[in-house]
Amino acid sequence: MARKKNHHLRKIGDIWYFEKMVKGKRIKKGLSTSLADAIKIRDQYLKEILVYGDIQRNDVNGDGGLRFGEFAQTWSNIKEKETKESKMRDYRSSMNLHVLPKFGNKPIREISYLDVEEFKAGLNRSAKRINNILVPMRSVFNMASKDGVVGENIMLKVDNLRSDPPMIDPLTPDEVKKVLETCHPHYREFFITAFFTGMRFGEMAVLKKKNVNLERKIVRICETRVYGVEKRPKTKKSNREIDLLPPVIGALRRQIEKTDGRSEYVFLDLSGKPLTPDHVRKVVWEPCLKNAGIKYRPPMQTRHTFATIMIDAGEDLGWVQRMLGHSSLQMIYTRYYSWIKKDTRNDGAAFMRNSYGRVFDSGRDSTELETE
Repeated sequence: MARKKNHHLRKIGDIWYFEKMVKGKRIKKGLSTSLADAIKIRDQYLKEILVYGDIQRNDVNGDGGLRFGEFAQTWSNIKEKETKESKMRDYRSSMNLHVLPKFGNKPIREISYLDVEEFKAGLNRSAKRINNILVPMRSVFNMASKDGVVGENIMLKVDNLRSDPPMIDPLTPDEVKKVLETCHPHYREFFITAFFTGMRFGEMAVLKKKNVNLERKIVRICETRVYGVEKRPKTKKSNREIDLLPPVIGALRRQIEKTDGRSEYVFLDLSGKPLTPDHVRKVVWEPCLKNAGIKYRPPMQTRHTFATIMIDAGEDLGWVQRMLGHSSLQMIYTRYYSWIKKDTRNDGAAFMRNSYGRVFDSGRDSTELETE
């Protein structure tokens, strides 16, 4: 009886795989997106198994076999069903702009550790961006390793570059005042809310009137917008209630009155449409800073401005953490330590003030201790 054309072949996604039990061991090899090529490689594998009892070499068809781009397509089809749209968008961007032009047509088994290191060295991007570009590549090789397409996951040898934390460059209280005086009147309430709540742009852009309670003086943060898609906040801590200071209560009351009946959203642009980050940055924020004579910072610094102003004023760090939606106090200490007032730091001042003289030098004059 003639052998079936696709015997020992199985298509998963866009890729044909060779599958066969040999001496009690299941062999599975990714072959190609082309059925004709897959059949050619399959036939070679079967000859080797017949003669030698196992597959003898990987490069059956003379060109290294399955290409990185072919397997990456299958990886993408699988990952998009289990990954957030915003993250998948970043993965696709990294793959299409950087990884695939370099490795797309290269057989995945032939990509070496040194190839990836040279690729890293040739990327003219920040350390953080380079590390992010490597994320989907790591995921592709992890899947390929588990599936037996590659014998070794070379990405396990590739280290991330050291990445410095984002720079904190908040506005001073005087600069905040200038921004509120200079910005377009339509957006003044938006910036008052941004500066005095620390809300993220996505949280403000999607803020709905039903989640504002002026009587209780709180706002419920339960949604955000990323790349135009509304979804739940990024972490459990980001899903929170924040307190409204008097300036914000007034700003939100005025804003809700302005948009009454026009939309479920609190903040809209001049045309009555939901806010987008590019519009606010280019049309509102940049001209405002320029007209006010203030050095440019990204709009994200409104959030850092809230944190530093509140910490510098001596507000409880736990309250600041809750307002920002950070997962831990450690993030507050790490990012904003230099703004924490000296008398609230763990710098030994409290010990010297309250205990040292009493415990160790109870008989000595306090002024003598201070001069040592």
